[in-house]
Amino acid sequence: MSDLYVSNRSQASVYHDELIARLSDLFTLNDLIGSDPNDTQSFYLQFKNHIQEFVEKESAAGQEEMLASDNSHLLLLKRTALVDVVVKRAFHLALDFYNKIQNTNLKSNDLPVAIVARSGYGREELSFGSDVSIKFVFRESDGVENLDAAIQVIKDFEYLFVYQDIFRTVARSGNSILDTDDQELDDNNMSSLFSLLEHRFVTGNKTVYREFASSIKTTCIFHKDKLISYCDRYKNLYGIHNTVFKQEPHLREELNRVYWALSLARLRHSIPKNNLFEILEEMHNRKLISTPAFKKSQVALNFLARTRMALHCHQKGAQRDLLSYEVREHVAKAMGYSVKEFFNKYFYTSVLPLKRFSRGIFWESLSSDSKKVQTLSADFAVNAERQIIFTQGRNDFTWNTLGEMLELFTWVSRRNLYFSYPVARAIEENVDRMAPLFQMANHGTELQPYFHSILRGKHFAQAIRYLHEFGLLDQLFIPEYKNLSGMLQDIYVHLFPTDTHLMHAMDALNGLEIDPEKQPFLFDLYQSLRDKSTIRLAVMLHDIGKGLKREGENEELVGGRAIPGILGRLGYGRNPKLIRDVAFLVEKHLMMRDLMMLDPDEDDTYEMIWDLVEKDVERLKMLILLTYADRAATKMNMSQSQIDQLKYFYQNTLHHKKRESVSWPVKNEFLRMIRLPRDMQSQLEIYNEFKKSRDKFSVELFFRADHPSELVLCTCDQGGLLFKVATVLAFNHLSITDARIHTLGDNVFDVFQVAEIGQKPIDFSNFFLVQKKIKEELRKVFVGNIEVSELYKGRPLSTTHMEERAGPLKAKVSIIGRAVKLECSDMLGITMLQTKFFSKLNMQIQRAVINSQYGTASNIYYLRPEDVREIMNDEEGFKNTLRDALEPLTRNQPIFPDSPAEVA
Repeated sequence: MSDLYVSNRSQASVYHDELIARLSDLFTLNDLIGSDPNDTQSFYLQFKNHIQEFVEKESAAGQEEMLASDNSHLLLLKRTALVDVVVKRAFHLALDFYNKIQNTNLKSNDLPVAIVARSGYGREELSFGSDVSIKFVFRESDGVENLDAAIQVIKDFEYLFVYQDIFRTVARSGNSILDTDDQELDDNNMSSLFSLLEHRFVTGNKTVYREFASSIKTTCIFHKDKLISYCDRYKNLYGIHNTVFKQEPHLREELNRVYWALSLARLRHSIPKNNLFEILEEMHNRKLISTPAFKKSQVALNFLARTRMALHCHQKGAQRDLLSYEVREHVAKAMGYSVKEFFNKYFYTSVLPLKRFSRGIFWESLSSDSKKVQTLSADFAVNAERQIIFTQGRNDFTWNTLGEMLELFTWVSRRNLYFSYPVARAIEENVDRMAPLFQMANHGTELQPYFHSILRGKHFAQAIRYLHEFGLLDQLFIPEYKNLSGMLQDIYVHLFPTDTHLMHAMDALNGLEIDPEKQPFLFDLYQSLRDKSTIRLAVMLHDIGKGLKREGENEELVGGRAIPGILGRLGYGRNPKLIRDVAFLVEKHLMMRDLMMLDPDEDDTYEMIWDLVEKDVERLKMLILLTYADRAATKMNMSQSQIDQLKYFYQNTLHHKKRESVSWPVKNEFLRMIRLPRDMQSQLEIYNEFKKSRDKFSVELFFRADHPSELVLCTCDQGGLLFKVATVLAFNHLSITDARIHTLGDNVFDVFQVAEIGQKPIDFSNFFLVQKKIKEELRKVFVGNIEVSELYKGRPLSTTHMEERAGPLKAKVSIIGRAVKLECSDMLGITMLQTKFFSKLNMQIQRAVINSQYGTASNIYYLRPEDVREIMNDEEGFKNTLRDALEPLTRNQPIFPDSPAEVA
């Protein structure tokens, strides 16, 4: 053992002895049982009251030490020592309590029971939130003395330690002799047996423990092949598709990758140690891993273990190992980094090296299939598991040129193959050796055909992932990819950082090539493309602008401008159409999502789509496919209804026919012939009431069970009409979820879908009160000509719906033809202030599509062409003015500055 680990164990032992001395002085049995020795409940609670403060004080000291020290091995040993001391104290108190009640004088060695640590507790790797896994081992053979006494002592121990939640504890009981000779070892038995392989004596009868340890050793030898075979099921942890790049990583999953690799190596090479740090060192001492691999793995494991301890200081409960968005800044600060610096170190200094070295240890410890079923070349073949292996007699390989090494990736792409570990290790070693040769200027033209071949293969996504995994994608082909590696994104939309998101998007696109049954419409669309390289490049590069943009720049525009240079280096310079199409798709890759929100019944919608793709059907197909692949790699994978909507838009765009005007006599004849649906009949009656009224006003709110209610309003056309309606609704705690505005001359017929905050339908028990208030207040505004600022003077906008937000409310503006899309956080009153903003600028809203999903309001307003041109002339100024207009919502300020309105 190294001097560091020897010193750590020595310090942990001293700390253990100090804790025992301090705990002995803290309280005695008599302090706990009081005047009535038979009051067990008081005994248990008094123990918890005394021990809890002691544990909390030592835990706080341990957390303080963690902030100042990066010696994770020592920190874990000391945390384990704290638990050991409390377990021993509880056990001996339970024994003393039994002796006092029964008037006996039994010692721990007189009882046929031992308390054994297992799993992480057995390995002495307890973090602040780790489970304490223990096993009560009994000798239960005939003639054993004091067995009843041992059972009673353990029962009292459970009430003292296990059930009082001093630590998260998992306890099991069993015999000291394991009899698995005739047992069928199923998954549960195997999992339990693995945890027992990491046994460690804590307290009790040492003779019983030695029997148990000997039984475990015998069982391990007898079932060694089964245990190794059981490890084989975890091989997917090391596959190319098991990415380590998640924006909210689960640290226990990351440690599992190390655990199963080292557990398998411990079985294969009969390593007696349990602690992962010490197993790693033992493997290095036996020359099972190289010195560089050992040092990198040691640093990575140390960082990952310390990160988990820091996380447990802030994250509790079932999700304590999830590095979530809410706590990641606290964890990064505790580790001494900014969030960006922390994740860069976490991914590239810790998790990625651990994945590679764990994969190596795991596959080295398994018997690999070296029997070839197909020959690829004189040096390489394919085994039955579709892995590329060395031909017989070879264990490694050295490539003289980069092109020879890249030939393997073309086999992966064309034939759906995988790399066996020896081949993957050879690639890694050659990549390190040839690193000085990775100069694009020297090798660009020479390597371009290999990239083209990889991209044309049926399984291109897997080959691209391999290139990225080995660092070849950015070093040889696309240097801009380096900027995307580990780049964090919007946590509410994205599951992965930018580079891994792009890999998953390519998987989704590649899936359309492989599985025709998954999405028949998209499969047919993909297969109908004349040139599939264009869409593949667009998916691979659609977020490239995120790593290139500067503060205030639009990433889509930046990415689109970068495409000609990138594709030129990749050898596509002689194909200007491909370059133009990829640049268009990168720049417009979010546009289809916006187009899907437009009114499908408007002729303008399909004309805008045609104008967007410049009447190019291939571009329309690729834009749809890019939208699908992009969304498939986020938390918001497209539902079947959304894919059906894509199909609807595609078919209607291709076959759209403008509606023709119909003469009034024909319309009248048609209306006399048919029976209107009930909702349209109700709307017609409202409009009829409006035409007959002297006030030129009619309004009604209709209840819709489990759906937004329908507000129908008929009045004379006037400026700021939508703003006035939205204001009345907002001050009644309602939001517009959809708006259909119809104007003929001076008459306005508007239909609104309205709901409570969060698109919750209006409760029927409150509906008639809400209906009455809204109708009265709309009449005051449109008939009584009372200004909304006067009507709501002194009234609060909200009571419980509004929370003060820190920082400005970010608004994203997109212009689609004559439609302006405003996207920002959904809050009560957001539509009111947006429509007020347009009204103040004297911009006429001719139609509105209101939508709210995932806490985001995406509202589309159809304006006059001259209004859209005015916005486009100064889009940045428009955004700044809009941000200021929405400011009252972010700080709970009065909506109408001239009114002393109170905002709760």
